[in-house]
Amino acid sequence: MAKKLLFSCLFIVALASCCDSRQKGFVVPQQFTVISKPETLGFDSERLQRVDSLMSHYVCEGLAPNMVSFVARNGHIIHHKAYGYRDIESDTPLRTTDIFRWASQTKAITTAVLMTLFEENRFMLDDPVEKYLPMFSNPQVYVSGSVENGDLVTRPATRSITVRQLITHTSGYSYNTFGDSLNAFSYPSPVTSKEVMERIARTPLMHDPGDKFTYGFGIDIAGYLAEVLSGKTLDILMKERIFDPLGMNDTYFYLPKEKQERLVKIYRESDDGGFINDPDAQEQIFPLDTNRCYHGGGGGLSGTIEDYAKFCQMILNKGEFNNHHVLGRKTVALMLENHLIDLKNNSPAWGLGFEIVTFKNNYYKTMSSVGSLYWGGAYGTRFVIDLEENMIMLIYTNIVNWSYYTIAPEQFLISVYQAMKNE
Repeated sequence: MAKKLLFSCLFIVALASCCDSRQKGFVVPQQFTVISKPETLGFDSERLQRVDSLMSHYVCEGLAPNMVSFVARNGHIIHHKAYGYRDIESDTPLRTTDIFRWASQTKAITTAVLMTLFEENRFMLDDPVEKYLPMFSNPQVYVSGSVENGDLVTRPATRSITVRQLITHTSGYSYNTFGDSLNAFSYPSPVTSKEVMERIARTPLMHDPGDKFTYGFGIDIAGYLAEVLSGKTLDILMKERIFDPLGMNDTYFYLPKEKQERLVKIYRESDDGGFINDPDAQEQIFPLDTNRCYHGGGGGLSGTIEDYAKFCQMILNKGEFNNHHVLGRKTVALMLENHLIDLKNNSPAWGLGFEIVTFKNNYYKTMSSVGSLYWGGAYGTRFVIDLEENMIMLIYTNIVNWSYYTIAPEQFLISVYQAMKNE
C-alpha cells in the first residue's frame, strides 16, 4: 500500500513538472500568423464555418451594412474576414484593412497608457485627482434641477475623487450633463483638452466618489491626467507607448489624408429597414477633421480591427507583443483584478480598463471563460480576451443605435466557442 501511494505521489509530481515545463517552454507570440488548419488549434473546421454563416446572415438579410471579424488563438489567426460594404451608396466592398470608429474601446488603451506612467511612479492609484488637476477640487454631487432650467441643486461630495475611481467608473461622473453644454466632448469645435476638462469638472457627480459604478467621463479625465503628468498630448503618448511598439500603424484620433478613404461610413437604421448615413453628422466626420486638438481618452480613436487585436494580444501576453515590453506582467495582473469587489450594489466585475466575465454577467450568455476581459464601443465594436483559452475575438461594424448591438456580438462568440473541440 505504501509503495502504491509513493508511486502515485511520484507520478503526480512528474506530471506537474512536465506541465510546468511545457508552460515555461511556451513561446509568447510576437506577431500574428495565419494558420491553414484550425484543427491544430483545437477547432473543428466545419463547425467554424458557422461564424461565416452568421456574419453573412447579418449582411445579406440587411441587418448590418458591413461586419468584420477576427479570431486568434496562441497568436495564430484562425478567422479574419470582412463582409458587406464600406460604402453602400458606391457599392464599395468592405476590406479587413478598413478603418472603424472605436468609440469606448478607446478606454482600455487610455488606461494602459496611464498605467505606463504608474510604472514610472508618476502617481499612485489612490492619489486624489485634485493633486494633479486642481479643477477637480471640491466636487459636487447632484441633488435636483438642471443648469438648463436654472434650478440646479448640488451638495459637496463627502470625499475627493481618486485616480483608481476614474478608471473603474466609480468617480460619480456619468454622461449626464444635467443640461450643461459639453458639446466639445462630441467634437464639434477645435477646443483643447483643458477646456473640455473644465466643462466636465463643473458637472455634478451622480453620487459620492467610490460609492457606485457609474459609466461616464472618468477615463476622459484619466486621459487628460496622463497629458499633465507627461507633458505630452494623449495622441503622442499613445503613439510612443502603445501604437508604435505594437505596430498599430492605422490607429489615430484624426486620420491622415492618405488613409481617410479607408474609413467606413457610419450608418443609422432607417424606418423602412435599410440604412442611411448623414454626411454632416459629427459621428461621420470627426475622424476626418485634422483641425481638432482635443483627444478624448474615453472615445476618440479609430483604427483597423487587426490593430486593436494587437493591443488585445499584448494584454493576453502579459504586457508584450511585437518584441516590445509595453507593460510589466504584474501591472497587467493588477489591471485584470476586480477592483470593485467590495461594492455591494450589484456593480459589475471591473478591472482597470476592462469588464471581467463572471458567471453572473456573461458566461451563461456566451460561454466566454470566467475571468475573460471584454468591452465595446457605441457604434457596434466588441472585443473579448479569453485568458483561459489564450484567445482573442473581435467583431466590428459602425452603426449608430444599432438594434443588434448586443445580440450580434453574443451570437458571434457562441459561433466561435461552439467550434472548439477536445484537444
